[in-house]
Amino acid sequence: MHSRAAAVGEGAPRADAVVPIALVVLLTAAPADAYVDPGTGGMLLQLVTGGVAGLLVLARLSWSRIIAAFRKGETAADRHHDRSGAGRQA
Repeated sequence: MHSRAAAVGEGAPRADAVVPIALVVLLTAAPADAYVDPGTGGMLLQLVTGGVAGLLVLARLSWSRIIAAFRKGETAADRHHDRSGAGRQA
């Protein structure tokens, strides 16, 4: 009788073999001699544009965390205190 844990991994490709195999397949691919019509080209353009827009929104929403990773010696509480205006002089 096989255990359930052993059955899960059976037949699955090893993770360290996937990348080299993918590289060989991609680098040795023959030309497809295929036609990309304007509808497909437009769809690909929308995909790229949407991806870039999504990355920009993600960066905008995470900007304070990105900047905080590069600041030294300043905590989140210090930044919140500075933004609230409580520490400002009149």
